[in-house]
Amino acid sequence: MPACKIRPLFINTLLACSLPLLLNGCEQHYDTVEAIPFADLNFRACVLKTGETYPDDITELDCEDLNIRSAAEVKYFENLRKLSLDDNLLESLELSDNPELRYLKLSDNQISALDLSENHDLREVRLSHNEIDTLTLPKAERLEKLVLTNNELETLNVSQLPKLRALFVADNELTELDLSRNPALTELNVRNNALKALDLSHNTKLRQLLEQGNPMNGGKQRPVSEWQTK
Repeated sequence: MPACKIRPLFINTLLACSLPLLLNGCEQHYDTVEAIPFADLNFRACVLKTGETYPDDITELDCEDLNIRSAAEVKYFENLRKLSLDDNLLESLELSDNPELRYLKLSDNQISALDLSENHDLREVRLSHNEIDTLTLPKAERLEKLVLTNNELETLNVSQLPKLRALFVADNELTELDLSRNPALTELNVRNNALKALDLSHNTKLRQLLEQGNPMNGGKQRPVSEWQTK
């Protein structure tokens, strides 16, 4: 029986057809910023404005108020430490590939859910005026400021933020809030939620409290003498 000859052309064609399938599901790496296929041209223009050639050299992005609808390509900037995308049109954002992130600003967007569980080095997070009803926070021992005003949160777990000093979560839908593991807290705004009680016995450093507009205390602010440790 004659040996079967496999033509080189057939092999080349097979490889050409199979390669995209082999790469599917694998994270693409881009050597330069210019090579990244940005989905949103406004975000691309903002990134290119940094003047950096290589993705690894981008550590800060300030892209506020640019009508950006997608910023998915932040995943290529693994050394990113500061990200500001306030006043855009974002509905979602994946940040699990940005472990160096310290400062995050995403206020005034349309985000409904955000997972920050991989961002352990965060120091400050600002997410006001979104539609967030699901927020997963990391174990972040250096996070000191968390701004969540005007969202749709019914629950919030801040138990893994021991250095948290300022928490602003007014105008949400919280029914309870456990602050027993936040001894460093000095500023707290929980106005206009659905809280029936709020235990501040573990927050002896608290100096500013706003709590009106909740079912507790008849919707009023407690006197300073009832919550502030002298």
